[in-house]
Amino acid sequence: MTTDEIQFYGLCVQTGAIVVSAIGVIFSIAWNVRIARRRATLDLLINEQTHETPLSERTEFLKAKNGGDLAKWAAPGNESAKEAVAMRAVLNRYELVAIGISEGTIDEGLYKKWCRSTLVNDWISVKPFVTQLRANTRVWTVFSDFEALAKKWATKDETPHL
Repeated sequence: MTTDEIQFYGLCVQTGAIVVSAIGVIFSIAWNVRIARRRATLDLLINEQTHETPLSERTEFLKAKNGGDLAKWAAPGNESAKEAVAMRAVLNRYELVAIGISEGTIDEGLYKKWCRSTLVNDWISVKPFVTQLRANTRVWTVFSDFEALAKKWATKDETPHL
């Protein structure tokens, strides 16, 4: 074997080692991003289930939801009612989740496993409220990411109600 052949093979081995290392680094970064996204999602879910503010807002939201006629809470003059405040807080949280999912900072599969039916059923219930709010404010994109996510996750039985 000549010196040129040895150098050529050495260069090939060295290049191969660099390529394999680069692939390993890329895989490691991708894996860490996935773990971070899942961790952020779990932190969000734990926060929603254990902290007083989201729990009390959810309780008020459920009271209003069970009371029916949610559109009345979007009417001018009701903005500061505790029901309207709680509804906006819960809707803002859903909107933030929907944006996080679309931007890839929240793990869609994990969040969907945890609360798909709750999210879709809540959208079905609050649609009149959001429709009235959009009409009052003339901002037609209010809670549009939440709406899009609910439509995406809805089953064919739920779709007619959206």
